[in-house]
Amino acid sequence: MFEKVLIPTDLSETSEKLVACANDIRNIQEVVLLHIIRTGHTRDKEREAVKQQQALITNPDIAVRCLIKEDPAHDIPAVILKTAETDRPSLIIMGARKGRLSKILLGHDDIEVLAHSRTHVLIMRFPEQGILPFHPRMMEAPLFFRILFPLDFSRPANVALKYVGELEGVSEIILLHVIRKIETEERMNFILREAEKRLADTREKIKAAHPGIQVKMMVRYGDPTSQIVIVADEEAVSLVMMARFGKRDYIRKVPLGITTSKVTALTKKPVLVMFTAIQLEINTRELAPSEFYLAEKIWFDYHQTKSDPEHDRIFAVFIEDTPVSVARCKRHDDGYEVDGIFTWDEFRGNGYARNAIEALIRECGASTLYMYAVQHLVDFYTSFGFEPIPERDLPLTVRERYAWALGEMKGAEICPMKRRAG
Repeated sequence: MFEKVLIPTDLSETSEKLVACANDIRNIQEVVLLHIIRTGHTRDKEREAVKQQQALITNPDIAVRCLIKEDPAHDIPAVILKTAETDRPSLIIMGARKGRLSKILLGHDDIEVLAHSRTHVLIMRFPEQGILPFHPRMMEAPLFFRILFPLDFSRPANVALKYVGELEGVSEIILLHVIRKIETEERMNFILREAEKRLADTREKIKAAHPGIQVKMMVRYGDPTSQIVIVADEEAVSLVMMARFGKRDYIRKVPLGITTSKVTALTKKPVLVMFTAIQLEINTRELAPSEFYLAEKIWFDYHQTKSDPEHDRIFAVFIEDTPVSVARCKRHDDGYEVDGIFTWDEFRGNGYARNAIEALIRECGASTLYMYAVQHLVDFYTSFGFEPIPERDLPLTVRERYAWALGEMKGAEICPMKRRAG
């Protein structure tokens, strides 16, 4: 799977360990050692030191190439990423740095490469240095022998999981799903049953495709980062393997997932961060009454609006399987009202509210629709065929819901609007 590997080296003892660990990854065909120097440094001396590290790769089937590049802009991550873009490795191997209070923390360079590389990244960790010198074969167990894979059932995680079968030397994989705090016990039981079912389905798929790999399932509760780090230690895994993005990070289009970033910083285990190039799936549909709680979660920050299954039709925009924007058509005895149009803050500016309203109008537009619009959105709603009207032209029930304005629509910065049927 990892035929070509890029290893940035600063000629330190940690770099020696990084270079030597390439011997433990099967089927590597080429290793590119990259040393970055400041402009004006002597290349001959640096080149000789890199060649000495080259000797740490003892596998005769691995070709080794040494690169020395200057860093005129004092931006080491940019040089690494540019080299990766040119040489197109299937894996970049980097090491954690020793930081304050003797904790092992990721350096700035490693975070930048993790966030912006277009390939997989392996963050290695090694035992604390003792009185004996490091030996290239000091690995306690084969790197891919026992893998912990945190699974949130997102598309990035599901795609990353498929790579497990391509890794050589995997004996066991632990599938870990972490459930965050759930509001009610009934909802918690439902989430647990659903998680166990999906874990079992995933286990059977892995066993069918790779009979030699044992699969263990685990469900934990609480903070995902803490649970992943704890389980990695408790289960004495040789590696944590995870997608670069978690479910929430992925749909927000962040370059590096929060949980992935924290795990690579806090765990004592090597972490293989898988790059998955996936396009977001966005769809809009009407919610079934049993799904109205999804809208209420979004409405929590919007006057804590509640749904009414008897009178409401609610339309939601989903990114993957996560609702991010909603719009409601409420049936009164004397007319139909559009309200509850709300998008979570982090997803605004992408046209999702427009998508929700368009779906609502397709399904409910055969009837005359009324609404109260905030003044700065009047032009927006006009683009859907709504027109400003005198307050007296609104159905009585709709007017009564806004009785607090006492007829002072302009002062309340809201505008009555109407969309004719059709």
